[in-house]
Amino acid sequence: MIAVERIPAVAACLAAFAWLALATPVHAADTLGKLRQEKARLTEMKQKAEKAAAELAETLRREKLSRNKVLDLETRLAKQRKLIARIDRKLSDLGTQMDRAEREVRALEEEQGKARRGISGASLGAFAGYRDRIGAPAGAAEERARYFARRLLLMEIDRYGRLSADREEKERVLTGIERRIEDSERRMEEQRKVGEKLVSRQEKERKRLAEIERNKKEKAKELRALKARIARMETLVSRIERRVREKERRAKESARKGPNRFGAVVGGLAPPIEGKLVGRFGKQRDPVFDVTIENRGVEIEAASGALVHAIGGGEVVFVGSVPGFGKVLILQHGSGLFSVYGKAEDFSVKQGQSVAKGEAVGRLPASPEGKSVLYLELRAGGTAIDPVPVIPIPR
Repeated sequence: MIAVERIPAVAACLAAFAWLALATPVHAADTLGKLRQEKARLTEMKQKAEKAAAELAETLRREKLSRNKVLDLETRLAKQRKLIARIDRKLSDLGTQMDRAEREVRALEEEQGKARRGISGASLGAFAGYRDRIGAPAGAAEERARYFARRLLLMEIDRYGRLSADREEKERVLTGIERRIEDSERRMEEQRKVGEKLVSRQEKERKRLAEIERNKKEKAKELRALKARIARMETLVSRIERRVREKERRAKESARKGPNRFGAVVGGLAPPIEGKLVGRFGKQRDPVFDVTIENRGVEIEAASGALVHAIGGGEVVFVGSVPGFGKVLILQHGSGLFSVYGKAEDFSVKQGQSVAKGEAVGRLPASPEGKSVLYLELRAGGTAIDPVPVIPIPR
């Protein structure tokens, strides 16, 4: 910005070039650039937060799946324990049956021994003295004794046969019980191995679940940190946006007040040259290049070599060349009020010189067509304003 006091020529040249080349004040451009950077960072952080939220959701899904697996393994383990308990009870029952069957076999063996001894005794009684009396007639008492002895022998033999059959049946039952016990023990061993595998899998799932829970806590912590950073960044962006809006509001307000401020120039304002308006202020369509350009001043067509006059009383703050505008003169008419004259052949005033309203300050270049153009720009508070409402210029 150019101060009210006199400024060196170099600073004035740079300020003039900045006025003519840039559409936005430097501070406003910096603020807009910073706003764009912060918005880009905010967008990046939001993308990271979305990614972290997705990872946390995936971790929660895996945690739920792992918990379900642990619960399923616990259910299967409970079933295995119940099955092993049933097999255990069955083994106990089979053991009891086996003990009872063994006792019955031993009892049958004892009865068989008694029957065997009874048969031996009956045989001895039935045939006692029989060999000594072979060929001799037997008496009635002796025959009766031998008859009862034979009957007793037959009864003992029949009893012995029944006991042998019962013993064989008991031994078959005992053999069946032993096989069932072996099958049950084998099944119990298999179920124990299955149970051990289930316990191992359950332990692995619990370790995995613990790891998932740690990851979940880390992801949740990261997400909270990202959300906090996003909140701080959004606050910063909102603050910068408010500053941008405030600068835009001030610029618009300054633009609205510009003509009124120029109206306060001592002695009023006058046209810089006799001619007509050929280039308007603001956005215009270029018919040659078919593009939209923004004019920050106006162009006035006048006679070739015509004199250029100061629009109002003021001080020369810059005289020099600016690319695209040729020879340029800048007058300061008060605090923040400047008039810019461009495309001249030369200027007859020097920096720091005071000029009066209507004083000749320069000349337009000569042209074979007999006509030349003067560039005129007015600035109030750092904002370019339309000269037409301030200075009467024929159209």
